[in-house]
Amino acid sequence: MSKETICDDPGAVYEHVFFAKAMAQGLVPFVPLMHKRPQDCIIMNGAGTMYKVQVKGTATASKETDRTPRYKIQPVTGRATKRPIDCTKVDVVVGYVEPYDAIYIIPCLEIERSKSIWLYPHNENSRAKYEVYRDRWDIFKS
Repeated sequence: MSKETICDDPGAVYEHVFFAKAMAQGLVPFVPLMHKRPQDCIIMNGAGTMYKVQVKGTATASKETDRTPRYKIQPVTGRATKRPIDCTKVDVVVGYVEPYDAIYIIPCLEIERSKSIWLYPHNENSRAKYEVYRDRWDIFKS
């Protein structure tokens, strides 16, 4: 059975994958009941600290350059006009790359004001800017 049969919204699937992984780390996700919020969830750590989280994901590599697949996450809001995420409303952007089951936990303030983040999950030794945020669950511990 394909994912399209179960859910025609891959973003919702990526969010739920993140929620499950967060709970496995001892974190508690709270999901807003209303849609169109700037956050997909609030994550609370064991000390009670809360983080506003936006989850983005992809299943498809963008153009392969020099035999290196790369995956694009777009930390933007808005349907018609894309705007960079407002870091006063979001603390952490989570990127999920489905083919590698890779989670990137990126503080919003570390994201350049661009509309794209490039991820290289096939190469754990990559020096690409955002690779240091792969599996950075400790960001929720501070």
